[in-house]
Amino acid sequence: MNCREFRRRYSEYRDGHDPVLAAEVDDHLEACYACAAFDRAVRDGVEALRGSMVRPSPDFMQRLTRRLEQRETLVESLSPHVSPWAASVAAGLFLALIGLTLKQLMVSPAPVAAEVQPMVVARPTLHAGLPFVTFSRVAPDSTR
Repeated sequence: MNCREFRRRYSEYRDGHDPVLAAEVDDHLEACYACAAFDRAVRDGVEALRGSMVRPSPDFMQRLTRRLEQRETLVESLSPHVSPWAASVAAGLFLALIGLTLKQLMVSPAPVAAEVQPMVVARPTLHAGLPFVTFSRVAPDSTR
């Protein structure tokens, strides 16, 4: 049995229904200090919950009664916890995003000029009456 299998089957072992499993786990506990410490911690916790180790202080009932009468509550601030690894990754992604944005702004290609259309030259002609001005097209070569 390895440590992973021990942890996976530990509840089944604690239930105590399978003697073959119990023998395998006991052998593993003799050989593995970490799993033996885990087993001791669970056993101690179970004993504490059964009441053999937890004893309230003599003035516990007085303090509890006073808190209940005053409706006193204990406010525990639960600050959001972000792992340092996740914060580092987020900061790195943010800096990469800023860098790529600046690169895009700094190295953007020069704007492409619109295709040059031939210029239409018109010769205005003044008239008396309406319309006052008319335009006649002139070939681009004849403007020179």
